[in-house]
Formats: sequence, structure tokens, C-alpha cells
Amino acid sequence: MVVFFDIDGTIVDEETQLIPESTVRAVQKLKENGHIAVVNTGRPYTHIDPRVRAMDFSAYVCACGMETVLNGQWLSRRKPDLDWCRYVRDSVRECDMYVTYEADGGALLLDGKYSDHPMPQHEAAGMRSRGFQVLEIDSLPQPEFIKFCTYTKEHSNLPEFLKRMEPYFDMIDRVTLQEFTNKGCSKAAGMLELLAELGISTEETVAIGDSTNDSAMFAVAKHTVCMGDGMDILKEKADYITAPL
Repeated sequence: MVVFFDIDGTIVDEETQLIPESTVRAVQKLKENGHIAVVNTGRPYTHIDPRVRAMDFSAYVCACGMETVLNGQWLSRRKPDLDWCRYVRDSVRECDMYVTYEADGGALLLDGKYSDHPMPQHEAAGMRSRGFQVLEIDSLPQPEFIKFCTYTKEHSNLPEFLKRMEPYFDMIDRVTLQEFTNKGCSKAAGMLELLAELGISTEETVAIGDSTNDSAMFAVAKHTVCMGDGMDILKEKADYITAPL
């Protein structure tokens, strides 16, 4: 059996930022019993909490399927090119959006007043607390990143922004934010790629998550588990709902 775990709100408690010892033991027990434990997260590979990396995971599907790592080796990696990155940055500013950019090397990129919002600032504080860099996008030689999230404000032109992004990126509506990936990339696509490499059927899979960006892997997995603190919309799609984390 291959068991896919989301990170935020599933492995790591989003309020306390703690990882329950029972979660660590459960992942270790899966491996001991011959199962394959896999992280399936919206975060890029270099953004994964070191405490999660220290657990007994055999593979990582990261950045909503844009990156796949198996036994410490890259299986695939799909980053937007520099022209796309410039286009996104300029569109964020022209449409008056708030934004966070997720870059290589564990860096979170902010964009001055376009990141002056409680959610980007909360994410930045969390990244700093875990030892990651938080930089201004204009401090880099090139505006290069892997994926990005946007947040709206009173005067944001979200319809125009989504129209600009549609030809190049898929959007995941996470209620309080919009998460963007390269076209065709998703937690489901990453799962299928990894399963094909392992030669394992979707019939032998379990997906565990808490948010709307886990809906894609729920659509692929044979068995689905939503955290007790998870979103109601995901609970409706789950075979099993846990106790709160």
C-alpha cells in the first residue's frame, strides 16, 4: 500500500506547528509493515520542514505535482520559465493583488506592498521560524520562483488576473487564497507519475489530507482520509474522518 500524506494540517498542526509523536510513530510503522509512505504537498521540495524530512518517507510529490522525488533522486521537475515569472510578477502589480512566491533553496519571496497582508505575513513568519529565507523578489537578479499564491484586497481585479493566468497556470481555489501551478500539474498527476514509476496500481493507495488542494489526490486514491480539523468540502469526499489533529 502507498500512503500519501499532506503536510500542513495533516502532519503538522497549523496552529501549534507541532508534529504529534503519534504521527511520527505511524509513518515509521507503515514502513516497518512494508508499506510506502509518501509526502504529497503543495510546498516545493526545498520548503519542506526538516522535521518532516527526518521522518520515514520514501518519496515526495511536491509543489502540487510540479516536483517528484523518489529515494532521494529527482524523478521530475517542472518550473515556470523566467518569462512566465516576470509575467506573473507584473500581472500581480497591475491587478493589485497580494502575493507570496515560493522559490528554490527554501526561500519565500515577498513583493513589498503586494505582500502586506496578514496571510503572506503569517506565512513569512512561519518560514523564518523554521530557518528558511524570506526575501523581496526585487532583491534577486531575476524574479524566479516555482509556484505562487495570491490573496485579494478591496480593489483587486481578480477576474482580470485569473484571465491572464488561465493560459499558463491552473488555479486551486483554497477559499482564502488562490494557489497556482503549471498547467497540468496537480497532486493527482504527481501521484500517478510516482505510482507508474513504482509499478503500483491506484487500487493500493490511501490519501490523507485536510484542504481543497487535496481534492485532486482524493479523486485518484482508492481510500481517502480527511483530518477532523479539515475543510467540510473535503470531509464530504472522504471515506474516513479522523479525530482533530
